Amino acid sequence: MRRFAALFMAVTATMACAVQPLIMTRPASVQAGGLDCVRVTVQRLGYMITAGDRSLGFVRAERMRTREAFPTGRLITDVLVVNYISAGTVDDSLDNVIQVKAAKVGEHRDMAPARETISDAEHLLDQCGKL
Repeated sequence: MRRFAALFMAVTATMACAVQPLIMTRPASVQAGGLDCVRVTVQRLGYMITAGDRSLGFVRAERMRTREAFPTGRLITDVLVVNYISAGTVDDSLDNVIQVKAAKVGEHRDMAPARETISDAEHLLDQCGKL
């Protein structure tokens, strides 16, 4: 029985680590326009900007969608938090950097970000970052 309990705890701990928000970073493209690019792109992807501050370099955007797996058609809120970090402010970096955090909020915050949300974050980095 103890072996089963230890195995259960190990699996639970592994799953807990797997459902953390996903954070992706890429050097920013100066030509793309920084936060202006971020704002336009998240709105085109169907997100509503819920917070942001140009002087601090961040944008928070949310999108509500229905999850088909729930029989009641419950809503899930996907979140993209984008930080635009200027060159030299962290680790003496020579490039501006875009960091995107993909997550969920509410009762589903313990679930990993949906594939759609991860794809949206990658699209945002493709549009506003440099390869």
